[in-house]
Amino acid sequence: MSKNEIISLIIVLAVISYATYKFITREYTETRSKYILDTIVEISATSKSKNVGNEIEAVFTYIQALEKKLNEYDPHSLIAQINDSSDDVFPMDPDLYNLLVVSDSLYKMSDGSFDPSIKPVWDLWGFNSENPKVPDSLLIKDTLKKVDFSRIRYNDKNLHKPAGMQLTFGSISKGYILDKAMANMKKRGLYRGFINSRSSMCFYGYKIAPLVYIQHPRKADDSIASFRINELSVGTSGDYQQFFEQDGIRYHHILNAKTGMPVEDIFSLTVVAKNTAFADGLSTALFTMDPNTALQIVSDLMQTNCIIYHELEDTIVSLKSEGIRDLEFSEKI
Repeated sequence: MSKNEIISLIIVLAVISYATYKFITREYTETRSKYILDTIVEISATSKSKNVGNEIEAVFTYIQALEKKLNEYDPHSLIAQINDSSDDVFPMDPDLYNLLVVSDSLYKMSDGSFDPSIKPVWDLWGFNSENPKVPDSLLIKDTLKKVDFSRIRYNDKNLHKPAGMQLTFGSISKGYILDKAMANMKKRGLYRGFINSRSSMCFYGYKIAPLVYIQHPRKADDSIASFRINELSVGTSGDYQQFFEQDGIRYHHILNAKTGMPVEDIFSLTVVAKNTAFADGLSTALFTMDPNTALQIVSDLMQTNCIIYHELEDTIVSLKSEGIRDLEFSEKI
């Protein structure tokens, strides 16, 4: 074989090798969005299959089924049927059990200021209605008598709750659904992706950690901070997400279960954790506490960080856990 023939053979083999490499390593990425979970949910996923778009649609269908099951304001949902029943014992459902476990942990961590049985008081405020208003203080005080998660008893077989007590998992269920949806994505061969539902996000499989932004609590179209995460989840609670004004005072939807009143001073609280349900719920539970107490609790938790924006002398200031700086954290204040 001549020298030219050898060179030609090497070139052919190189071309074949490159083509084989490109074929083996080819991947397809799509991003789609849909209005579900009372917000715009965005899913991005990468797969070896051209059918990645169809797989994303299947994940949306999976999310919708879970939403229908866990949405307490859907009269046919599991939670609504439990709340509307006069019974005090119910057969346990696996999803309900998981929500109760997370809720129980947060209830104890917050010393009761976070309480999933707050629903009757929350409904008094009418946040889901067209005309929310501040309830009568005596009515709040009387309705608070129905709020006491410590009276709940549960195991993997049954739920025991006082007749008339109503539960809400609104601060946890979205994150819980995202966790299950992410697991569903992985089962479908979508080996890299994220789910973004604005206040809750989860990411997996990225070589370069994606950049996440925290919304400015007083500027709707701006961010106040950013950081990078991968294989982690984010949950944010804010006084700007659902609120109304009455007599020049802002009243938001995050209530302290001990007082039945919206929490004051904190504007926004973001939690970064391994689990979206926990990040979601913890952001609400910490929101009901004094900012410094909340920061101390996070410092005692493994693989958990938080950023708190609150008011000090009419100025927005921040408190951050130590680990947040390892996430390439940046803020504008």
